[in-house]
Amino acid sequence: SSGINAEYGMLAVAMVILGAGNLPNCPLAPGLEIYLLGSGVTVLVTTFIGVSVQRRINKRYPLTIDRRCANNTLNIVTLLTNVAWSLPGGYWVFSNIVPNFTDRSSPLYCHRDSFFLAMWTCVITWGVALFLIYFWIRLDRAIVRNDIKSSSQEDDSRYCGDSSGCDT
Repeated sequence: SSGINAEYGMLAVAMVILGAGNLPNCPLAPGLEIYLLGSGVTVLVTTFIGVSVQRRINKRYPLTIDRRCANNTLNIVTLLTNVAWSLPGGYWVFSNIVPNFTDRSSPLYCHRDSFFLAMWTCVITWGVALFLIYFWIRLDRAIVRNDIKSSSQEDDSRYCGDSSGCDT
């Protein structure tokens, strides 16, 4: 998990550097560098806040099952914040024709690295968001089914007088 956070942090730093360094370098989509800058800062801030809040959640709820609601809330807020930034970025990337990457004087010019970083971060953000939403729904349903199954087995053992259940 810390390796993923480090890689995600490096990507965010690259977004901030390319966004800030190329602010006037995309006349075709002037908001593209603002998206990179803002999204990079948002990723860094939400990662920092997420790690510090996660530590507090872990201290407050020592049992894993008790952390489920707090963890889901934290993850959903972080995901929605990052997806919210990717929506205008996606508009600036995908609403335009393919830019001219060579002629800086052209009104269709856009810095190549900024354009492709913005495009791929949007695609990856949307893909990860869809995967996580699907995964959280499936995982939460499995946890609920397991909780129900566990509690029904516990109830059976109370009536049978031993911990093995009523398998007679």
